[in-house]
Amino acid sequence: MSAAAGQKEQVIIGTAGHIDHGKTALVKALTGIDADTLAEEKRRGITIELGFVFMETPGYDKQIVFIDVPGHERLIKTMVAGASSVDGALLVVAADDGINAQTVEHFEILQLLGVERGAIALTKADLVDDERIGAAAGEIREFVAGTFLGDAAIVPVSSLTGAGVEDVRAALLRIAGESGPRRDSGVFRMPIDRVFTMPGFGTVIAGTILSGMVKVGDRVEILPEGLAGRVRGIQIHNESVKESSVGRRTAINIPDIKKESLRRGQCAAAPGSLTATSRLDARLHVLGSYGKELKNRARVRLHVGTEEVMSRVALLEGDTVGAGQAALAQLVLETPTAALPRDRFVIRTFSPLRTIGGGAVLDGSPLPHKRFEAETIEGLKRLEGSTADAVEQMFLKGGFVPQRPREVALGLGESEAEVLRAVEALRERGEVALVSPGALEGGKRTPGEGKYLHARRHEELAAEAVAIVRAYLAEHPYRLLVPLADVQSRFERLANREALESVLEHLCRQGVIYRKDTGLGVTGRRIDMKPGEAELVQRIEDTFREAGFATPLEESVREEAGVSRQAFENAMSILIEQGRLVRLDDKVTYHAEHLRRAEGIVTEHIRSRGSITVAELRDRLAVSRKYALALLEHFDDAGLTRRDGDKHVLRVSGRV
Repeated sequence: MSAAAGQKEQVIIGTAGHIDHGKTALVKALTGIDADTLAEEKRRGITIELGFVFMETPGYDKQIVFIDVPGHERLIKTMVAGASSVDGALLVVAADDGINAQTVEHFEILQLLGVERGAIALTKADLVDDERIGAAAGEIREFVAGTFLGDAAIVPVSSLTGAGVEDVRAALLRIAGESGPRRDSGVFRMPIDRVFTMPGFGTVIAGTILSGMVKVGDRVEILPEGLAGRVRGIQIHNESVKESSVGRRTAINIPDIKKESLRRGQCAAAPGSLTATSRLDARLHVLGSYGKELKNRARVRLHVGTEEVMSRVALLEGDTVGAGQAALAQLVLETPTAALPRDRFVIRTFSPLRTIGGGAVLDGSPLPHKRFEAETIEGLKRLEGSTADAVEQMFLKGGFVPQRPREVALGLGESEAEVLRAVEALRERGEVALVSPGALEGGKRTPGEGKYLHARRHEELAAEAVAIVRAYLAEHPYRLLVPLADVQSRFERLANREALESVLEHLCRQGVIYRKDTGLGVTGRRIDMKPGEAELVQRIEDTFREAGFATPLEESVREEAGVSRQAFENAMSILIEQGRLVRLDDKVTYHAEHLRRAEGIVTEHIRSRGSITVAELRDRLAVSRKYALALLEHFDDAGLTRRDGDKHVLRVSGRV
């Protein structure tokens, strides 16, 4: 496949209107192409499937693409699938018939889907007189008053005679001119509305790209099933291209996925960018025309993207939603789908088929909620707010798991740059905390690679870390320090090592705790000794001080002191925690003064002779090999020396 040059920006126009009001005939009059291609459509004279037709616009920098939808009431789900990705609408009303049932339902669906611009074609104008055209136009103007079509052009047209066709074309070009760039997260996503095979190429999927770009050779994932395939070819308007981007009707050849595994309703996306879900949080609007309340747990047909899936409506703020009213809800899906915040949706009754309402997705992968829960409702309202509000809520939802802006952007369907700006603003306000700055690349931090927690979650973790330290010290009242490994093992049931390091750094800066070697202590904590314990502590310390370099075994000191094992261990904990004694191993414990003396002797010896051996230190200190070996191993571990064969030398960089 060769690349096509000079591809125009596309504007997708969806037709809407009652069956037999002339939608397909008007598209043919505008383009010369019949959107009805199925034999059954030809035989029955009605549109059954979506039709996709490109309107040539010579000398114009945008290309109009029609999605021609069925008008039959039984094919509304097909209409919704087609209308879900349009830039504008062409509402078609027959002059001889006027507004009819599917005119109303299609128009309501366009509003629910958030369509913002369009035009109105008053078709079959050749069948009526001017008076009827005037009356029909007045009826339509009243019908669309106060909506996105309130000021739209109403163009009388005859697809049979051609009268008014150029006026419709001009109205559509005005819509195209008013259409700005689509919101784009930069990550490829395309709901599938057609699946077919091409001889010699295999499986092809088609749809309108909602965000990002796809290139030949890219891998794509098909949701919700999680199928994976590689793009072999891409076509736009029957031209082979190397890539396609947001807003374009695109056909993608993926030969390594069987056609039988694909269907309308799936979504093609960049691998790992979307998550299949069985729940969607949403703001739900019930149509005034529905005429009755929607009850909690109602079973409905959910139309989102090009998908239709049966769902239950869990109302979060009440037991019912009245006609013309709105409420927060969680849609509990009977089969998974994939959607993102701001995606529009429609809900219809299970039976008989009727449109109830619709709205916008707020969270595309929510947790189950309890109804009437204030925190849940506040969080969803935050997702309805500004980008910064939505980003803050995503960090709150993330709990104790640090997140990169890129991960938040994927969850919101926003661009990473926009989310990063929001994160920086939140950080300046103290709403989020930087947990990890990210890896260095070329001596610089990569923007967006840092990981963050919501400040509230960070404080909760800090409180938990302090509680862990205090609980340990309560269990060990004669210790000042908690082994860091103990804190890590308990903390990691809540959060990872990155979060712990950030929390500990925060607590140390605040002066709540302090770090010493591999232990953590509470600032200001003192060991309250019972009567007689201070005297015992002093006696034990004096014993080790007086022993010099030939220090005794701890058990021998305990027996000489004539105290219980528990009392001795308590006293030793105090001496070691305070740094007055240093335990080198389970058989050698030194008084800190003698350890410093030994360090000086080792340092002086190595500087004068280049190295020291265990035997040389044994002779210098006049002790057995046991003590010399324990001392040198301790100095190696402390970073003063390092072993070089049977010798020990000073570390090149000095003490670590």
